[in-house]
Amino acid sequence: MKKENISSIGTVIASLLATSCCIGPAIFVIFGTSIGFLSKLAFLTALRPYLLGGAFLMLSYSFWKLYLKKPHCACAEDIRTRKIARVIFWIGFAGLVFASSFQKVIVWIYG
Repeated sequence: MKKENISSIGTVIASLLATSCCIGPAIFVIFGTSIGFLSKLAFLTALRPYLLGGAFLMLSYSFWKLYLKKPHCACAEDIRTRKIARVIFWIGFAGLVFASSFQKVIVWIYG
């Protein structure tokens, strides 16, 4: 697996971990149910800035590899791989934007 794919997937995972302290309970509140074991994810609240920072670093590296650095070859396999990597990159970017603004959106909706 190429480095830009690994860093893009790492961005998705870090974004999910950064919002896991808040998104789980919010989803259950939206649907009108409650679940007690999600309070075990509260320890991730302290790690949220570090997770988001790591996700931003991985996303920056992926952007550099996918859009700024010249490709080594223009063969069909490399072009297909870059397209897949770019899709993963944009999914990671959307997840990171969501993770960064999730708490403000919840306050805006319920506030």
